[in-house]
Amino acid sequence: MPEYLSISEIMQTAVTPVFLLAGIGALLNVMTGRLGRIIDRLRYLQSFLERVNSEDKEIILMNRTRLILRTRFINTSIFFCTLSGLIVCIVIGALFVGGINQITLDSFISIAFILCMLSLILSLIFLICEILFATRTSRKNLLTTESIIARCQIDASK
Repeated sequence: MPEYLSISEIMQTAVTPVFLLAGIGALLNVMTGRLGRIIDRLRYLQSFLERVNSEDKEIILMNRTRLILRTRFINTSIFFCTLSGLIVCIVIGALFVGGINQITLDSFISIAFILCMLSLILSLIFLICEILFATRTSRKNLLTTESIIARCQIDASK
């Protein structure tokens, strides 16, 4: 009977990191959605590169370069968020191993949790950088790029 109580206590202790893991999963979902939209936009701009004049091509290539930079920000954010989730899983595993084997892993769990939080903070910093960069570049170039695309579509329909 004490083994079951021990396991149930461990499971209660592991609930908090599991909620953190669920939050990390939600963040990863948002980040991969943003990455997908960036990649879709890259492909869309790429499809117009062959049909535009050299001046317009420069603008599209500049926007393409900015989108590639955004993918780097979001990929780095995804990396650190995933690393954070992995560390949470290690913490949960350490809770069970320490509880079942009656060994104290408090220092290890504390250090792992701190690393998890640092990784999550880095992930959120890179996400903020990507959002700010996207906002700044979309204000500057959205109208120019969209007018180039509209001209290409009009020319293609003639």
